[in-house]
Amino acid sequence: NEQPGYQVETHPQELFLTAGASQGLDLACTLFAKSGDLVFVEEPTYFVIEKIFREHNLDVVGVSTDEHGMIVSDLRDKLESGMRPKFVYVIPTFQNPTGVSLSESRREELMVLAEEYDFFIFADEVYQLIYFDAPPLPPLRAFDKHNRAISFGSFSKILAPGLRTGWIHAAEETVAKFTSSALAFSGGGFNQFGSVLIKHVIDLGLLKKNTDLLRKVYSDRSRLMGDALLREFGSSVAYTCPKGGFYYWIQFPEGFDTEKFLSECEDQGVSYRPGNSFSESGKFARYLRLTFTLYEETEIKEGVSRLGAAYKKFT
Repeated sequence: NEQPGYQVETHPQELFLTAGASQGLDLACTLFAKSGDLVFVEEPTYFVIEKIFREHNLDVVGVSTDEHGMIVSDLRDKLESGMRPKFVYVIPTFQNPTGVSLSESRREELMVLAEEYDFFIFADEVYQLIYFDAPPLPPLRAFDKHNRAISFGSFSKILAPGLRTGWIHAAEETVAKFTSSALAFSGGGFNQFGSVLIKHVIDLGLLKKNTDLLRKVYSDRSRLMGDALLREFGSSVAYTCPKGGFYYWIQFPEGFDTEKFLSECEDQGVSYRPGNSFSESGKFARYLRLTFTLYEETEIKEGVSRLGAAYKKFT
């Protein structure tokens, strides 16, 4: 492991290759839950994940978040009220969409609760290596004393999305459930060809070079977006400049509706994902998510400029 951001010792028996993090999570639902089971997610959370869980007929309940990630005391309150999840889904580092990271004390408490109340943690850690300055806290496996954490990673975020290859890092006995599954047995694994290519990339030292490059490029783009947002919006919106990951999570004034605002923005030739896309609760109408990693610097400046023009016209 030549990635200083990973910070966790790994062994081959604790790893399982997937066809991407989403495929791994979908398979994990099949293996560790059944129709009607309760699962907890952060609120807000990755907009695709609730759809995956619903397709497995799981009962999805949100847990509140703040600037330090999932509010674990809210999770404890739900557990003490008698709710019993099969697993808790969390994005502990540079969360999608908020960009925040789970604090060390909350990571420790989350693992204690997982053992106390007998549930797994599905840790979506695809942004672990996309940090801009100091490395983030280690993955949840580093805090896992009772083999409760199942970590999902993806080469889509750090190498090439089209390869559709990721990994699961968990205890050996947990990984054995994946390797012995009917789906894995039928094909002998997932994306064997892509996996061989990635192994050569790693052996040649090219993966570390690529992640180093991505961190620099994404850090520059993030700062550029932050400067553009300040220039266009001033103090009329609130946000925290991300320390890693892909996103800005923008808060507009009370009563603002980003779903209604979207059509005005699209008329200006710019788009985003409204806040309520990330929660079924309807609590995030005045939020939106912007992505800075996909665009060149000139496109970021122009996109934020169009967003600002649409805001002035809309308000």
